[in-house]
Amino acid sequence: MVTRVTSQAQQANSLQNIFRITENLFKAQQEIATGKRINKPSDDPAGIRNALLLRTSISQSTQFIRNININRLYIQATDSALDSVGINLIRAKELAISELGGLATAETRAFAANEFDQLISQILESANIKIKNQFVFAGTAFRTQPFEQSASGAVYFGNTERFQIAVGENTNADFTLPGSEVLGNDLNPQLTSSTELSTLTAGSGITPGSFTITDRSGNSGTVTVTSTDTIGSLISKINALGGSVTASINSNGSGFQLTDGSSVISQALTVTEVSGGSTALELGILGQRDGNISGSDLNPTVTSATLISDLNGGDGLTLNQINIVNGSASGTITLSSATTIGDVISLINNSSFNVTASINSAGNSMLINSNSSSTVAIVNNVGTDETAENLGLGGGKNVFTTLFKLRDALGADDAFGILASLENLDSTLASVNNNRAVIGASLKRVDLTDFVLDQNIVNQTEQLAEIEDADVVKSISDLANLEFALQATLAATAQVLQPTLLDFLR
Repeated sequence: MVTRVTSQAQQANSLQNIFRITENLFKAQQEIATGKRINKPSDDPAGIRNALLLRTSISQSTQFIRNININRLYIQATDSALDSVGINLIRAKELAISELGGLATAETRAFAANEFDQLISQILESANIKIKNQFVFAGTAFRTQPFEQSASGAVYFGNTERFQIAVGENTNADFTLPGSEVLGNDLNPQLTSSTELSTLTAGSGITPGSFTITDRSGNSGTVTVTSTDTIGSLISKINALGGSVTASINSNGSGFQLTDGSSVISQALTVTEVSGGSTALELGILGQRDGNISGSDLNPTVTSATLISDLNGGDGLTLNQINIVNGSASGTITLSSATTIGDVISLINNSSFNVTASINSAGNSMLINSNSSSTVAIVNNVGTDETAENLGLGGGKNVFTTLFKLRDALGADDAFGILASLENLDSTLASVNNNRAVIGASLKRVDLTDFVLDQNIVNQTEQLAEIEDADVVKSISDLANLEFALQATLAATAQVLQPTLLDFLR
């Protein structure tokens, strides 16, 4: 039996072959032009998935490297500043030792005190160093000058948070150290329900006014803040609004937490000022979030009622003994029975060393001054204990307290004070060197991370090339073969599909 193949079938088959060859020819040309084997998902579905994952990983690594390169200056500036501080502390020690010699007089000590003023100014300049118009030693309060000189010394106005940057997935690195860890002291009390709003923001307080809270369901309520409010009373006012927002102290004990429990979500949780005020901004809760609002650090000051257990961000302090030298009088005071700052002050003021303890002007550290104009009260740690240092009274990280006390002792021709200050100078210099080691370790870490990320990018780029890149030599060979096949197919089709008169007979 003879089967007749219709012209339509022949044409369809020929066109299908031509289209197939043409498509392969286009793909070969595209591979040569782009250098890529995969130009669209259908070229290799499994390969495109792996390629996208690699591209995402390379992009993340590139961003982490950018983070490191942009912010490495902060670590380098911190190290340079601490190096300068260390050099000045060494000079301070040289002066102190020379003024304890047999040739020292009230006049030579007065000259040394004048040089101390210059040393203090240089260290203050290092402590207030800026990078990209941001203060390096202010913690995360970049716009706040960290140290300011006062009548009683230099006080710290930054916060206690370290400036951290993401250098890897779920990995952060410290790029600065807050001044409260290296050059000054911040007792850093945590918020409690009894904390008065007037003690917040380093004692500046909160401006009375009103703000509106709108939960994610759209329910709104207005809170009015007065000058007599406490953290507890303000939390109660917010919780009494009747919406889905619950206020509390955040987990760090440093600010407010607004938690939105709305079951129906139509918008973001929003806090706005009323009548152009600044109350919500000062409370650190102004703005809107898709979820909850965690407020910024409110930086409360220390009062006589502050509990020792609430200091150091809520971790508390362990108080033992301090040593006081005031002229010819000296001895230790045991502070382990104190439960509040007021107790500490009473124990010191009731001692027999003729001194007065108080809270400094910034409300974040303690002072001890002599009641006599001819002597300077010097406070030291006892042994390896750090009670005096942790209270901001001298030694260790209290660079400015140590220097101001020593300068005053030189000016007062107080040999006992000068001698007692040498111990604090040594511990201060050791603390600065230890912090240089810490910042050096941070620099080493980010440099190593930078190297590893660079290597990862190289490795992943090679892997991406293996998946995506075309074999150009093979593609050129395929192109030549396909061009020949196309010409041959076109010639054969022209011969096979030549119509005759019989093709039109039925």
